[in-house]
Amino acid sequence: MVAVCLGAAVMAALGVLRPAPEGMQDVIVVARPVSAGAVLTEADIEVRAVSQSALPEAGLADMGVVGSRAAIALEEGTVLTTSMTSAALATTLTPSERLVQVPIDVGAELAEPGARVDVVAERSAAAAAGDGGGSSAVVCSGARVVLTQQEGAAYRWTAQTKVTLVTLAVPAVDANLIVGAATNGALGIVLSP
Repeated sequence: MVAVCLGAAVMAALGVLRPAPEGMQDVIVVARPVSAGAVLTEADIEVRAVSQSALPEAGLADMGVVGSRAAIALEEGTVLTTSMTSAALATTLTPSERLVQVPIDVGAELAEPGARVDVVAERSAAAAAGDGGGSSAVVCSGARVVLTQQEGAAYRWTAQTKVTLVTLAVPAVDANLIVGAATNGALGIVLSP
């Protein structure tokens, strides 16, 4: 039994190490449909030889995407790039930063990737998060916008029918505060100086 398992492992390794035919390149592709937000497993991806002319110029994914989430819905046979996964979002994080995704009601149009923003919470949300003053309060300064998404459904955080979800790179010490404020009321953003 051990010999059979060892033989199968050697054959699998040789299949991965065998070079692709000329004009083709071995790349990671989606082995079965994966919904947006699903965690990618080894069963969701496979190595296939694909024509080099059909490949994107940069950003091809490697096996390191296992365990990350699909950023979009993925169809079977799709050549996987890091931009299609949450792994791409975390590549620019420093060890002291965390990613948070929160709905933004006010100032959402300012949420351009790379922009530095201050996150502002309504008074009730700021009080619940530990800051009792004023009608609004800054719960995080200098957050970096990583990604912006428009969602069309109503959310419990807002009365709007469309909401902008903004993924922010924030100091680790502020991550829980921001998420707590988002669950207790509307958030807004202003550009940081």
